[in-house]
Amino acid sequence: MQTEVRLRVAVLGFFVADNQVLLLHQMTDPEPNCWDLPGGGLQPQETLMEGLAREIREETGITDFQVERLLTIAENFFPQGEGKVLHSLNIIYQCRVEPKPTNLSSDDPEVGPLGIKWLAIATLTPQMCSNRVWTALQAADLV
Repeated sequence: MQTEVRLRVAVLGFFVADNQVLLLHQMTDPEPNCWDLPGGGLQPQETLMEGLAREIREETGITDFQVERLLTIAENFFPQGEGKVLHSLNIIYQCRVEPKPTNLSSDDPEVGPLGIKWLAIATLTPQMCSNRVWTALQAADLV
């Protein structure tokens, strides 16, 4: 039996300020009920920067931010049922926003009941974060 592989390319923002990282409570597959980076899948014919700006705006309400650098790429393979696999390619950009916003909101149904928060890096564990959050923290030498 041949495995069906679906490729998903996503762009994400990694915002750090005052030893805290901006995360949202993610409720959708493939890693539900964990803290995740704001961002998401690219739409057809959308550039990386267009997709990043759209996803950050949709998931946090932040409209004015700076991309500092490409931080890392997190690649994962998630089983999606019998004979199906999701190949997830996550392009993570280190971003900056000033002043640090505290009134963050989203109508996005992917954001869970714990919302969007600046969380202290020292309190984060691999068990409470998505794989791509932990990959970004490691790439930035923060854990």
